[in-house]
Amino acid sequence: MDKWLGTPPDLIIPRLRSLVEDLERVAAPGSFAGVNDAVIIKNCILTSRSVPCLIGQMHGHPTIKDGAGITSELFYLDRKRRVARTLSRWYRFDDGLLI
Repeated sequence: MDKWLGTPPDLIIPRLRSLVEDLERVAAPGSFAGVNDAVIIKNCILTSRSVPCLIGQMHGHPTIKDGAGITSELFYLDRKRRVARTLSRWYRFDDGLLI
């Protein structure tokens, strides 16, 4: 599996930076006046879709008690270094990755 899960770093990093910039603008009081170049979506509903993630026994998570858990969306996976980066944090799989 590709470390960048199919999207090369030169594409995913600018996309993530753009997302952060947009979210910072929305979060800052008075700095968000709307979106002029948004795509129109009609008959819209909220749903969910599958994204790469990790499932396993968590140890040392800052907000979830130790035990079974599932990560947020996975953006980087390096089997050799035994690390992964999700949307919210780094994970280390010392015992290897079962796939």
